[in-house]
Amino acid sequence: MAKVKSKRGRPVSVWTPEHLKEVEKKIIKYTDETDCPIIAEFAYQSNILREQLYQYPELTYSIKRLINKKETYLERYGLEKNNTMAIFSLKQLGWKDNQDSETTQSQKITIKLPSEFGN
Repeated sequence: MAKVKSKRGRPVSVWTPEHLKEVEKKIIKYTDETDCPIIAEFAYQSNILREQLYQYPELTYSIKRLINKKETYLERYGLEKNNTMAIFSLKQLGWKDNQDSETTQSQKITIKLPSEFGN
């Protein structure tokens, strides 16, 4: 990672293609070795700001892969341990847990006004 001086004098990290490849390999390794990978945990352990990871399109695939594994793990664990999670998961797939019912009722209402109103 190269450091370049910004206009304000603070160093700015510039990630070279080589550094991006190295970070991508680390993300893939972390994802493969962790039951429930968390992008914030990876960033913390790697001494990288999480927001910085999202700035590089070269890392998009490995980050999405990490998130997919996390989502899969959480859904599977939730389905095994928690009925509420199963219901939530099914709702995400379009299921509903309520019945749609329609009632129509017509009723004639007559209102009589007092005579002082002209009736």
